Amino acid sequence: MGIQNVKSSFTSLDPIKVLIFGYKEFSQLMSSIFPKTLARAQFKIVDEIVGSLSGVQQYIDDFNPDVIVSAGSNAAYLASALVLPVESIQTSERDIVNAVTKAAKVSKNIVLINFAQPSVSVPLLAKTLDVDITEHIYRTADEAREYFHIARAQSDVVFVGASLVCGLAAQHKIPSFFLYSVSSCEAALNRALERGEEYRRQREQQALTHWLLNQSKTPIIWVDPVDERVTFNQAAKSQLQLSADYHTDLLPLLSAVEKDPSADGECTINQRDWWYHQDDVFINNRHCYVYQFYPKKADSNAKPAALRESHRMVYRSAKMVNVMSQIEAFAYSPSNVLIFGESGTGKELIARAIHQHSPFAQGQFVALNCSAIPSELFEGELFGYQDGAYTGSRRGGRKGLIEEADRGLLFLDEISELSLEQQAKLLRFMQERRYRPLGGNQERDISLKLVAASNRPLKQMVEAGTFREDLYFRLNVFNIDVPPLRDRHDDILLIAEFKLANLAQQYGLAFSAAQILPFIAQLLCGYTWPGNIRELENVLERAVAWLHSRNSLDGLASAMPQIANELFTAAEPAVDSYGLIKHTEDDMIRAALQRFNGNKKQTAAYLGISATTLWRRLKAFNYS
Repeated sequence: MGIQNVKSSFTSLDPIKVLIFGYKEFSQLMSSIFPKTLARAQFKIVDEIVGSLSGVQQYIDDFNPDVIVSAGSNAAYLASALVLPVESIQTSERDIVNAVTKAAKVSKNIVLINFAQPSVSVPLLAKTLDVDITEHIYRTADEAREYFHIARAQSDVVFVGASLVCGLAAQHKIPSFFLYSVSSCEAALNRALERGEEYRRQREQQALTHWLLNQSKTPIIWVDPVDERVTFNQAAKSQLQLSADYHTDLLPLLSAVEKDPSADGECTINQRDWWYHQDDVFINNRHCYVYQFYPKKADSNAKPAALRESHRMVYRSAKMVNVMSQIEAFAYSPSNVLIFGESGTGKELIARAIHQHSPFAQGQFVALNCSAIPSELFEGELFGYQDGAYTGSRRGGRKGLIEEADRGLLFLDEISELSLEQQAKLLRFMQERRYRPLGGNQERDISLKLVAASNRPLKQMVEAGTFREDLYFRLNVFNIDVPPLRDRHDDILLIAEFKLANLAQQYGLAFSAAQILPFIAQLLCGYTWPGNIRELENVLERAVAWLHSRNSLDGLASAMPQIANELFTAAEPAVDSYGLIKHTEDDMIRAALQRFNGNKKQTAAYLGISATTLWRRLKAFNYS
């Protein structure tokens, strides 16, 4: 099927869904017309005057209408507040004449409360029918109520108006006549069906276009020969592997088309062979071409990297189910994702899951621990360098992590540990999605998914001046909070069984995870796990190592105080909610400082914590 046939091929056969807002008289009148349109439409009536958008949103969410029908100020408000088309009943002069004529048979004192603009028929009607007609023009429901309550004090009064006015008159037992007629309601309903059909058609076309551009696995490019402009869908960007100079990459295709202008052909792009189908389309009186590509043989380099068993996420808790739903929602967008969570909660696993669910899954997952790289090496590590860029640089240059992550995902772990100078260099790349290797004189375009993680509150760091606000907002397009293990009690044994199975295989144990777990399950569930999953894995590995040395399950439970004494010691509260080391580790910190002669950088690296975490622990026990 050619692209130009998409519009005509996708036509919905379902009835148009019409949501109607109005009081009793209006609803009854509209209901009388439904039998004529039941084959084309499905209706829902709400007897309500709209006061706020929140008051109608639930009805819209439940019914999912294609169009809304109302009248007067109700319709005016809805039209201004909603994207959905809103069709208003148009009052004709005939409607006013009929309603006023009926009212004149009841009383000579008639109050007409009309919406938006006065009727030209009122003076003539008053003279012809020999009655007094007072016309009030309202634009909001509150104004209509005010006019009614002022006028109802008159003696022998009769009202003419919309359903709101008639409803108020009924409450006060005052005669009233409804302003709208069957013919005006029927005309409005027919207009509404036409607008609903057009709105649904536009939504379906937008959804289809979105799918073709972003979700279709078929590479598609759109060529405008006049402007020499080329538009790619996401599959074309990832599978054709086009460079910034994509016109050169596409020369084999354009040359093949010149030799054979038929609708189907074959070409080679970036050393890969493709079949293609060409469609001619006319957009705004311009002749354009659409190409759909199909590989002549499978591309072994284009397969997503297999997810290692150690990278698999194990969970059943509601909090982690929510995290996974966020992953699936945020992975699809090319925008940046910021992950917050205590140390050991598995932030890298979250990043890997985003990679697997994203359109960048065919590229590499490249991780950088921002706390482990010296400031002077940061730029070369991230952007790479060319031969001779600086003294001591590797001959031939080096590819940077950004280039390695092209068409993949770059994961910046512990991003809170970057210096302000490093943050400035990273910010420019994030703004432009362009970089220049050290020693290079030409910038390069890059396409990747960027995910950052922090175990520290970046917003507080921004307020303290240690983290750039502009970088924070660039990173924090989407954010995911990873709950600590103590808040995921349902996951503890599930994760433990999964880790035990891997460890038992590594150590060559004769016991399965299911055999080991009952001996330690109660202990695992009774601990708060300040070190989260990483601490859990350490405890499990110690237990497996003990079993490996004895090759027997006997005595495992009684040996656990020796294997993992922390499970039997009441955990002291953490200094804050970001997993700082416990007070009981103060002696270890002092010993490490003494070992490295007070060098805090070496001490932090030895202890496996960030320099900032070490500084805060030293401050906690007043180390000088």
